[in-house]
Amino acid sequence: MTSSEQAAASSPAFHSQYRVVIVGAGLVGLLLAIVLRRADYHVVVIDKDSKLKEIGAGIILPANACRALAQANVLDKVKSCAVAPNAWVSHSYQQGGILSRMELDPYIQDQYNVPFLVIHRPDLRRILFEEAKARGACIHLATTADVHRTDFSDDLIHATVTDDVEMVARNPDDGRKERTLQADLVIAAEGQQSEARAFLAGHSNQPLPTGKMVNRILIGIDRMRELGLEDLIDPPCIHVWLGPGSMAVGYLLKDVFNFVLVCSSECEPEVYLGPREVEKEELRAVFQDWDPRIRSLVENGHGYLKWLLLENGDTALSSWIHAAEGDKLKLALIGDAAHAIGPYIGSGAALGFESATVLGALLEQARQQSDIAPMLSVYESLRRPRTDLVKRVTQKMGQEWMLPDGPLQAARDRTFVEEVPPSQGYPNALQDPFFQTWLYSFDGEQEAREAWRLHREDSVDCA
Repeated sequence: MTSSEQAAASSPAFHSQYRVVIVGAGLVGLLLAIVLRRADYHVVVIDKDSKLKEIGAGIILPANACRALAQANVLDKVKSCAVAPNAWVSHSYQQGGILSRMELDPYIQDQYNVPFLVIHRPDLRRILFEEAKARGACIHLATTADVHRTDFSDDLIHATVTDDVEMVARNPDDGRKERTLQADLVIAAEGQQSEARAFLAGHSNQPLPTGKMVNRILIGIDRMRELGLEDLIDPPCIHVWLGPGSMAVGYLLKDVFNFVLVCSSECEPEVYLGPREVEKEELRAVFQDWDPRIRSLVENGHGYLKWLLLENGDTALSSWIHAAEGDKLKLALIGDAAHAIGPYIGSGAALGFESATVLGALLEQARQQSDIAPMLSVYESLRRPRTDLVKRVTQKMGQEWMLPDGPLQAARDRTFVEEVPPSQGYPNALQDPFFQTWLYSFDGEQEAREAWRLHREDSVDCA
């Protein structure tokens, strides 16, 4: 019997009748579906897209992300499509000189018992999608949920379906069909543009521009060799260039070099969502004085895309959950819908995977339906302080890594070079031994079990 079968066999009978609807078939929503199916919950995943797609090409999976994948029994499948980079190498932006090197493989595996990986986003999503279906989750694409029209005293969610999805429709005459889904718990994993987040905030959730944008370029491995850029792919490393107001990140995936440039979005005429094509000329102007290797990558890639870095406009959201006493239907946010952060230290997906593991491990311990509401509160109390801290560190690193030329930048670079080994407050927080240990050692299952144990003890003491 597999661990998933053992968990399902030991689950209370109500789990299989308890209906969880996950809104969003992204990475976090799919991982959560896998974890909840392990506990034998009835899981339905809906997503507005009619087919799977991903912005960008690569994604970083640090140790805490890989631990979550291991606990969901999907890490081996992920590893088969991933690359384990040797190191995280920070460069000065003009000549590309090395400022610091953080060992990754095999150091991370030895230190934290899980690897540090990079992978194609579409490959990771495909693995999680197929695994969620294999575990018994029902997945419906081209389907959106309307939380604003939902009566939480009932157990029905209003949904809209496009007519390329075979579902029972109320209005067969137009291309948009309305229906209702029955649920006991809705978990919103649909990203920064979350309608559920807007519902909890009490106003429209319009993400605000951060002043930065991301540009993505792909370069084939053979082309990298033709350009004499073997040092960027052999051995595989994560290369980061730190420049004034901008930065660049590049790493090898299975069959392509993934190159990302972060720069100012001041020249963008409007706020927009999703990717757009970007012209080389726009990038030439920004990076003309950078490391010659970066200029070569800008000139010789393909798949040029850009998108704005946005942040949630309602940063003071009072709660991630709606679980009023007496309501049949409960709601919780997860992933970017709850705690979106910038891309600078590669922790966005990892935090979402942590949250999926914590929420799944809490719900796995539910012995009766009345446990669910307090478990949602425990989930938020566990996740919110940690995600807030990682967000602040990420913002600080973005600022420090994109300092303008001058005394502060020179002092930062001296610290990079001279402070060996790194100590607390190092310019790369991932090399700060205290922060790295705190970040990468996180065990969502263990934290959830301990938090629920303490909650139950407190409840007994207060009784």
